[in-house]
Amino acid sequence: AVVSTQSGHYGRGINCSSFLTDNIILTAGHGGFCSLWDMRTWKIINEFQDDGALHVTSIGHSSRHVAVGSDSGVVNIYNKDDIYKTSSKPLRVLMNLTTEVDRTVFNSTGELLAISSKELKHSLRLINLHSLQCVPNWPTSNTPLAHVSDMHFSPNSGY
Repeated sequence: AVVSTQSGHYGRGINCSSFLTDNIILTAGHGGFCSLWDMRTWKIINEFQDDGALHVTSIGHSSRHVAVGSDSGVVNIYNKDDIYKTSSKPLRVLMNLTTEVDRTVFNSTGELLAISSKELKHSLRLINLHSLQCVPNWPTSNTPLAHVSDMHFSPNSGY
């Protein structure tokens, strides 16, 4: 809500945001631009272009990684420390969804990333962050997902 009042990105629209720390927020949007803001000064401390994205639609983070989803279904995974560099390059480019990425959610330990799109049925994927690979055997054709509009991991990833 705080960021919605800011034009940010030098006039480009902001689609999504995520607090990385109490003082640093990552915003992203049109043109694939991602900006790190210092909330104490409301100044951009770094900006980078998400690799290959026209419009960023979802961002999420863990203690080690940042996931950036786009309208084309591509999710880029970055090392969290690397996004403070202007020339950030993703560790992995995931092309497991074919429609706009709505959610990028990490579990509490940072070992799993869930990505989803609500546009198509069964558009939910799990990513193993040790291997940076999509879990190949899930979901199955028998998994009753329908349209995924939201998701979360349980606290401490117990369930």
